[in-house]
Amino acid sequence: MRLLLYILSLIFHIITSIKNYLFDYKIITSQSYKTPIICIGNLSLGGTGKTPHTDYIISLLKSKYNIAVLSRGYGRKTQGMKYVNTHDKAEEVGDESLFYKKKYNQIVVAVERNRNKGVRKILKDFPNTDVILLDDGFQNRWINPGLKILLTPYSKPYYKNHLLPLGRLREHYSNSNRADIIIVTKSPNTINPTIKKDITNKLNILPYQDLFFSEINYLDIKHMISLEKLLNYKDYGIILITGVADSSLITKNLKEINKNITHLEYKDHYNYTVDDIDNILNAYNKNKHRKKLILTTEKDAVKLINFKGKFEGVNIYVLPIKIVFKEQTNFEKKILNYVAENTRNN
Repeated sequence: MRLLLYILSLIFHIITSIKNYLFDYKIITSQSYKTPIICIGNLSLGGTGKTPHTDYIISLLKSKYNIAVLSRGYGRKTQGMKYVNTHDKAEEVGDESLFYKKKYNQIVVAVERNRNKGVRKILKDFPNTDVILLDDGFQNRWINPGLKILLTPYSKPYYKNHLLPLGRLREHYSNSNRADIIIVTKSPNTINPTIKKDITNKLNILPYQDLFFSEINYLDIKHMISLEKLLNYKDYGIILITGVADSSLITKNLKEINKNITHLEYKDHYNYTVDDIDNILNAYNKNKHRKKLILTTEKDAVKLINFKGKFEGVNIYVLPIKIVFKEQTNFEKKILNYVAENTRNN
């Protein structure tokens, strides 16, 4: 079986290499824009922390610039271009897009598989747009963002991974050379200097690239409906609900606080059904702890909130996260300088 996967990965490598060759040598040309476009992407199939890093950049820019976020709307059942509204459902626009819109109602959030078409539509409908964030567009060579940010997780950087279907890479890690900024995500609070140097060397950072390390901080949990915070939940029985690519850090963090965890794990971008909610509530009701709660991620909460009637009287909480950079000032300066310089020249 592994031999078959290796052969299929080799075929996949040939196909993606031909595609990149055609773009690299301008046999096929990418579209550039005067409006600053920041791409936040990865080489793998998720689990790198793309959503919270996009959230971080939105938060950094929102007070000074008119922002638009363009995503393909992964997991949606609709087609074509659509602007996201707060009352939309995840199956219509994708959970990540809905998360951005619900958190930052003042920004434009759009979904469109054809990124060039999406950018042109945004600039036509919202001519005052100062900057567009391209959510997960690193492999889309038809568009040429002015600033390309590539994420890779600390636990398994791309040089330790393999191409699909043997591994999770969507293209060979040598194509990291297209990135302007590389971020090692989900790093520990303290990194051994020797390990950090080893990672830096193996990532083969080029002279024009900047490398940053970021970590995830878990904030106080808050009730999904009332938004009331719960500061101490170490004595609670917890039903953990996740539909993300990698929940290992969440479970690790929780188990440092509370060992009484029942984890109901769903696939990434999962769209919950009534039957799923009944199963979740069944697990909650069967929990024998005197104090108990359901805990979920921010990305899952935008879908679970659609069933809030079923959660009436239930302790259901959301675990917010915050991205922290080891070199925060330098990272933010890179982003702010790029946008400022290109909006002046626009």
